[in-house]
Parts: sequence; structure tokens; C-alpha cells
Amino acid sequence: MTIHLPPELERFVYDQVLAGRYPSEADVVRAALERLRKDAPTPATSPRMTEAEFKQHLLESGRISSLPTPADPASRPVFQPIALEGEPLSETIIRERR
Repeated sequence: MTIHLPPELERFVYDQVLAGRYPSEADVVRAALERLRKDAPTPATSPRMTEAEFKQHLLESGRISSLPTPADPASRPVFQPIALEGEPLSETIIRERR
């Protein structure tokens, strides 16, 4: 991996190696990234929003203008499968691979 740094950061990395704090430039970058990873919140460590909190967040951020009304489960149409003729797709795939 190649990393391009602005001149001032490149000089800082070089100075850290010259001062003997790190054996190489790669070690300076590695230490900085490990510290960033340790300090930065991650999805695994930060608490997740509830659905209500998420909707409120969307409303406050202006992404939605009003909270949606919950759907009534009774208003959904009953699922009616469609009968298809012919060979099932899984059997067609198996037959063609032989």
C-alpha cells in the first residue's frame, strides 16, 4: 500500500523516526492508525438507535418532513401464489450442469 501525505505530515513522520521514537516510518503510521481505531467509535461499540430514535433523527435532520403513519396489517392484500407450469428452475440448473 502506498500512502501520500502532505509535506508537513511527512516531515513529522520522518522526525519521529529520527528522534528514535519509532524504528521506521511504517511503525509511525501503524501506531497512529491503531490509536485512531482505538479512540474512534465503531458500530460494534456504539449503541444502535431504536426505530423511533432513527425516525426522530431523520425528522430533526430534515431528511423527512413528517413521521410516516404506521401501516395497518389488516389493509395488506392476502398473498396469492401464482401456479406456474414447467420444470422448476432448480431442476433445470441441475440438469444443465450434468
